[in-house]
Amino acid sequence: MGQKAEAAAVLFDSGRNCAQSVLGAFCGGYGIDKETAFRMVCGLGSGARSADLCGAVSGAVLVIGLKYGVSKEMCNTKTEAFIRRFREENGTVVCRELLGCDITTAEGREKAISENLFTTRCAELVNSAASILEEEGY
Repeated sequence: MGQKAEAAAVLFDSGRNCAQSVLGAFCGGYGIDKETAFRMVCGLGSGARSADLCGAVSGAVLVIGLKYGVSKEMCNTKTEAFIRRFREENGTVVCRELLGCDITTAEGREKAISENLFTTRCAELVNSAASILEEEGY
């Protein structure tokens, strides 16, 4: 695990959501302070509270935007490449599919809690997203 992936893991273990953890590990290198980054992406955890696009993926896409956002074409190309790689490694980018339950329902949330999915599976996904970014030089 690289330095940024480790930083993302520490942030996640300290109670930050998946998007905050990924963005927080990288934002300093792009002139964004962590507290601002944390506030900006607070609602993106748990697939933007909808169990849709994984928050770790959302955080990673924001990092890509920080680096390549001056060129829409380059940013789109890099985002597509990241999404492709994340899917290859994890099967999907959809939160409910990654967790095997829909955490927007009482039953799904209960399953996620009872199976420790937030502390295990989500931590793995934060690591995956941050590691991909790190390997790509973000």
